[in-house]
Amino acid sequence: MGILGVLLAIGSVVGAVAYYMNDQKENVEIDPYDNYEAILDAATAYREENGELAKKFKKLLPLLPNEPWVNSKQYELSLDGKFLTISGLEEEEATKLINEIGGDSYLNGLVAYVTLRRKNDLSKIKPIAHFTIRPDNKVSTMTVVHYDTAGCIAEDNEIVEKKWENRQTTFREPGVYTVRLKIKDRNGNWSEPFERDIKVTEETGILELICRDSTMFMIYKNGKVLSMSKNEFGQLGIGSLNPSAELKYNAIHDGVDSVVCGEDFCIYKLNDGTLCGAGNNRYGELASGDKNGAKSLNVIWGLENIKQIEAGKHFAAALDFNGNVYVWGDNSENQLMREDIQESTTPIRLDGVEGIKSIALGPNYGFGVKYDGTVIGWGDNTHGQLGLGFKGRINEPTMTLYKNVAMMTAGERYSISVAESGRLYGAGNNAYGQLGSKGKSEMLFPSEILKVKDIAYVKARESLVVAVNHFGKSFIWGNFNTPGTKPILEPEEIVGISYIAHVANNGKKCYFIDNNDTMHIVSDMSGKNETKKVFSNFYDFYDKAK
Repeated sequence: MGILGVLLAIGSVVGAVAYYMNDQKENVEIDPYDNYEAILDAATAYREENGELAKKFKKLLPLLPNEPWVNSKQYELSLDGKFLTISGLEEEEATKLINEIGGDSYLNGLVAYVTLRRKNDLSKIKPIAHFTIRPDNKVSTMTVVHYDTAGCIAEDNEIVEKKWENRQTTFREPGVYTVRLKIKDRNGNWSEPFERDIKVTEETGILELICRDSTMFMIYKNGKVLSMSKNEFGQLGIGSLNPSAELKYNAIHDGVDSVVCGEDFCIYKLNDGTLCGAGNNRYGELASGDKNGAKSLNVIWGLENIKQIEAGKHFAAALDFNGNVYVWGDNSENQLMREDIQESTTPIRLDGVEGIKSIALGPNYGFGVKYDGTVIGWGDNTHGQLGLGFKGRINEPTMTLYKNVAMMTAGERYSISVAESGRLYGAGNNAYGQLGSKGKSEMLFPSEILKVKDIAYVKARESLVVAVNHFGKSFIWGNFNTPGTKPILEPEEIVGISYIAHVANNGKKCYFIDNNDTMHIVSDMSGKNETKKVFSNFYDFYDKAK
């Protein structure tokens, strides 16, 4: 045999071996359960790298492990690249495979079409995050923001998780805040983030002035608070018994939108609706579940959606937005309307007091003003202060004789209403002219207080009453309860003080802030009033105090 013959023989043998090896490689027995994950990983990597589905199996080869089965003719991709097709399987094996992998997998004749999407990609509806806020505009540092996710879209409306970024119920500082939301559906699919910018502004000016005894709060519209007190029971809630003789800023009160003061305790309402208490707790005034006093702000649990708070001498009340009233603390005069207890260290809902618009408390009795202008009263009635037409103990909240009422205030054993017309009516003790008339020590029926009209609001404390009309003029009557002062039996206008913006009354002194940022402190009717400079803008005060 010549050299050429030898070469041809060798070539034939090599060719035969190569053919045999290639045939064995393409027809090697496959294990689809093990191979599927590798092919799925390769298909996912291809999609992420190229931004499209692979529609030819050979495109996945560079991304697959170097195993003999990769060239098997049993594997191919569907024309749309969404399925891996596997042929040559027994029907039982193919059925088991598509059932195990699940999703959109199916059997077509002798070919198994296996989905190339991971389980958490199998949602029939792509999840979409969305939210709205209330209010939709004019969000300030005192605004409570409500988030509504009803616009989110998920398969069968089933959202298993929400992931928020920068979501806040209240924003303490002005600025633009970007809030983001992602949702996850039941298949583990996350949506793209939905975001919106919330512009938070800061209102300027004083919101309210509150005082009782030596304690005073000046609340600004931006949620900052100035306070002062002897603080002997820790009623300031600043964590100590340190007194403050002048109004000072304390960051612990940031976000407070209302404060009420009883005897040696205070209840705070934050602008997110949370209630806190601090100070003396001898009768359970702090609604903490015990009688331990507190020098720091202690959260009152179990009360939500609160609209208004009020305090009596040793008890307090809260009104929610549903018109229900809750009370706690001392019950010595039946002010909690419970015959079986002396006090309560937790809030009790008042039965029979519903549909209430606003509340007012005296030392040991209370009122609930309904939306139709009628008034429900409860608690002490020894001087006829509930305006029922009689005096004496009552056993349940009772409709009073007050009518067409816009607001109520209550002092020491007497009460006064502001009618929708701006006229005033009062009932109860009149020993010091608290009801604005001479000659009668008590009035069991609500009687009109003459010489005042067009009243915007009135504040009673102890035996002293102060009222402000719609023109910013102020009137005082009753007793200053300080040595050397005489009762004022009929309303008198305070001369020299006008354009009143805010008033506080502690029963011994009245504090008026006019529109020139001057505080007038009135302790008698001599006209020799003390005055102090205040700041309607918190930052003006803050800069000055530095």
